[in-house]
Amino acid sequence: MSENKMPSSMTMIKDPILEPYFIGKDTNSYTVYQTVMPGTNTKGRGRKTRSKEAIKTLTFHSDIASALNSIAKLKVEERPVFNSIKEYIGAWESVRNEIKQMVNI
Repeated sequence: MSENKMPSSMTMIKDPILEPYFIGKDTNSYTVYQTVMPGTNTKGRGRKTRSKEAIKTLTFHSDIASALNSIAKLKVEERPVFNSIKEYIGAWESVRNEIKQMVNI
């Protein structure tokens, strides 16, 4: 699949809480994607290589709950440093609960 091209048969599931991630559902699975913004990819000596918005495929899942759990994990991992395991677990539970409350799974 080329960047910015999604199959027309796919259902897109987007929500501000999930951003920059979203879910695509087809007849067989749920796929987690990331929207990659222009100028966010650097190469070499700090030179910007991304000139337009793109879509990056990340993970595949058999159900929506698993896809949402994957997004929660990705959102926690965006933060580069945690000063304790307690802080990490707290961040994980916060993001996961926010997503769970949204969809009430």
